[in-house]
Amino acid sequence: MEVPDLWRNRRSRRFGLLTFVVLAMAACATVPPTIAQSCTTQAEMDAATRNGLEQSALATAQQIAATAGNAAGNAALQSSIAPQVAQDAAGILNSIASVAPMLKGASFLVENLYVLDATKAPANGSSDSPAQFYCGSMNEPPHVIFTLGHLPQARYAIAMVHAMGIAKPQQMTIIFAQSQGSWKLAGFAYRPLAMASHDGVWYWKQARVYAQQKQNWDAYLYYKTAQILVTPVDFVSSSNLNKLMREEDAVKPAGLPGQQPMELVNGAQKFSITSLHTDSYQGGLDLVIHYQTNSVQDPVATRQQNLAVMHLMLQAHPELRQAFHGIWVYADAAGQTPFGIELPMTQIP
Repeated sequence: MEVPDLWRNRRSRRFGLLTFVVLAMAACATVPPTIAQSCTTQAEMDAATRNGLEQSALATAQQIAATAGNAAGNAALQSSIAPQVAQDAAGILNSIASVAPMLKGASFLVENLYVLDATKAPANGSSDSPAQFYCGSMNEPPHVIFTLGHLPQARYAIAMVHAMGIAKPQQMTIIFAQSQGSWKLAGFAYRPLAMASHDGVWYWKQARVYAQQKQNWDAYLYYKTAQILVTPVDFVSSSNLNKLMREEDAVKPAGLPGQQPMELVNGAQKFSITSLHTDSYQGGLDLVIHYQTNSVQDPVATRQQNLAVMHLMLQAHPELRQAFHGIWVYADAAGQTPFGIELPMTQIP
């Protein structure tokens, strides 16, 4: 079965240096009712608008790259923030500061551009209902929907940019607001573009392989990894993202941690697992487990507990050995620094 290109409606260009993002506008993902607004995709834009946005995205990316450890660069960036979101300037700058050091020497690929017309939104973002922007034809997937709450009246643009050629490639979403005829920075968000040297489409394809083999734990965790990598921001949805999530739901194992923890039991030992996710901090794709405990003050005893969690997880779900490089286990105790260890699968009994 083919894995679709999630953002097929695009006209990409390579650029020369870097950056990207965490949002200043609150996302109100699926809260009805919504106020429909208009959206223009880059395929629908006239050349002047499209080229102007591409240049604005590139200039902003270069400016962000220059902010790492540079007070003058930060000041210049702050001066470019749109008046519509001036109250959120600190949040935007903090997000930029967290990613800027990773972006030295990066090259850019502008993946997608959208113009969102909210000039008829309630004044000063006063509506309690989020604004939805339907991009592309609803009858011709992939269509894209942006859902944004408390949006001041203005025209907005979203540039989705990939920062590549660096140790940790990033996907960046730059949001602009039009002010006095020019595009000003109104939001910024970033997420990894790859984990363990593979992108989201690769994990989606591999999840399908595991699903066909009835290895639902591997399939589900790979679908979740794919979802993270192919969803640039939380306030966007599309027909293809919805398809991925339906496949993910079809293999979702019972008893995963959520509102209630997942329990691992070995005789008198009982561990309450509060979260499971994946990470590639050590290079390969690892499974990351958090569990709740009373104290981590005794490192020897806590390490033994962490090892027991690893062993019990693999005993219950041996298929995990083939899908992951290793396991991180973190013991979480209230008011104390989490105690974590990592082992490759070959060293876990």
